[in-house]
Amino acid sequence: MSRTRATAVVGVLAAVAVYTAVAGHLWEAGLTWDVLFLAVVLIPATLLTIWLLLPYARSEGLPWVGLALALLAVGFRAGDLDVLTNVAKLLALTALGFWFLSWFETVAWAVLVAVIIPGVDAISVWRGPTEYVVEQQPGIFEEVSLAFRVPGEDGTANLGPPDVLFFALFLAAADRFGLRVGATWVAMTALLGVTLVLTATTDVAGLPALPAICIGFLLPNADLLWRQLRRRGRAPARVFGRTDAQLFDLEADVLERSGDEIVLLTRERPPRSVTVSRGVLRVGGDDPVPAQVHELPNGIVVVPYDEAPTLRDAVHPEQLAADDATVERLKRERS
Repeated sequence: MSRTRATAVVGVLAAVAVYTAVAGHLWEAGLTWDVLFLAVVLIPATLLTIWLLLPYARSEGLPWVGLALALLAVGFRAGDLDVLTNVAKLLALTALGFWFLSWFETVAWAVLVAVIIPGVDAISVWRGPTEYVVEQQPGIFEEVSLAFRVPGEDGTANLGPPDVLFFALFLAAADRFGLRVGATWVAMTALLGVTLVLTATTDVAGLPALPAICIGFLLPNADLLWRQLRRRGRAPARVFGRTDAQLFDLEADVLERSGDEIVLLTRERPPRSVTVSRGVLRVGGDDPVPAQVHELPNGIVVVPYDEAPTLRDAVHPEQLAADDATVERLKRERS
């Protein structure tokens, strides 16, 4: 993590902690302004921490970090340090959400979870365990949830542990699978604000927050997710070749074939679109280069080259021979 990003994490957490500590002594502006403040300022500021911590999403030891922070939250709670308890819970759930993502081998798992859990959460809130805890045992929910203090009052708006955990998971999934991280954060945060407004303006004790988080993940990434899901089961491709400008070495999958055009999607993070049309290769927004396409029974090998290369005068013959041998090996592997 860069120094700037680390400073931002500390600054945001400090600002949220200071606000939480003094919230009871601030203004009393009425329900409408309180809800708007929570939805537009406090909740986004708190969840910004998760975005800033994304560089740690693939770190080792995340479950142990999450467990240690959870135990720290218990210790703070025992000492009546409510502000530090809230911060520790936020960081613990973030670490566990990041770790949970490590079990997802492909983006298809994230999509599947995002499609299934809104219904499960809705049933739980209206007729299941969450409904029982919120209605019959509110003290338990307040102990384990993340609290957002209402200015000028002792009351809070709360997000349950699964809500924060899945917010971290889906944001990290957007980062890992080459989706729109910024748009995902904005959509999930905005829809959580809408959920809060609906909760405050209806007679229900609480509305499920996970549907907002899941829709916030799926909606801004729908086209990218569709393209990545379509890639599954497609023929493999390899772009390998040397030009004066660069060495190409990309694993990809064949997305579409129409006429003399082939569309590939690389397996990088984030993935890039590759097109081969009439002997010309285009990788993302890079300059087009000539390329040979070797059609094979199980996939293709695309070999970029220079029409008038100067490279062969500068590269050792053994390197060129090694490149040719690699192309032949790739052709055998694809066939």
